Amino acid sequence: MERQTEILDFLCEQETASVSELAEHFGVSRMTIHRDISRLVDLRFVRKVRGGVTVLPSVVFESNYHYRARRSAAPKRALAQRVAEFIEPGMTVMLDDSSTTAALVEFLPECKPLTVITNAAALVETLREDDGYTVICLGGRYDPTMNAYLGMTCDLALEHLSADLAVFSVAGVQKGSAYLQEDALVRTKRIMKASVERSVLAFDSSKFGKSALHQFARLDSFDHVLTTSGADPAMIEELMTAGVPLEVISD
Repeated sequence: MERQTEILDFLCEQETASVSELAEHFGVSRMTIHRDISRLVDLRFVRKVRGGVTVLPSVVFESNYHYRARRSAAPKRALAQRVAEFIEPGMTVMLDDSSTTAALVEFLPECKPLTVITNAAALVETLREDDGYTVICLGGRYDPTMNAYLGMTCDLALEHLSADLAVFSVAGVQKGSAYLQEDALVRTKRIMKASVERSVLAFDSSKFGKSALHQFARLDSFDHVLTTSGADPAMIEELMTAGVPLEVISD
């Protein structure tokens, strides 16, 4: 398992690698690498491509959380700083399991005291020992790829909770809607969205035009939609004209 972890770390830097490249790098046989890859595929940490393996997402495959957490750090921080401006001391907020939302941690101390409802294991681990936060952890089936709790138990818990604000991110944005690869993520986020007074969607501009299998929600159904610079200005103008409450954040 140690080598498989090292392979995953290698891929988080390289994104994609061939079997031969991995065998040479780790000094083992191609057959050994094939076995390691098969195990990582079974765990949904990576996906196979012709002649090798990748951590890059596809329409039906979301990248591993730890890989996503390393990517686009500056845009995520800029988005998180703006999202924090919607949060006031004493509020109850729902935070999804995305790496973009996780970037909020840096800015939450200024918002304390807070009640935080989340299914994100990383957020629970970070916030649980700070007396300034009341953390409500949504249980359920732990998904290592998402580093989050999902499934019926999580969704049933959400149905008995409400909050002032929910913060989301997504895998892809196209045709005026936000998309995700996993149907379990869609169910959980939809219940979250229905349980709050206001909702914020934050994603970096690279998500525009990306495909994912399941529609989460229309962009104009959120109270605030935040993205970063870099998207086609004509597309931004078209969305705003159509009523999407879109704000472009400089990153």
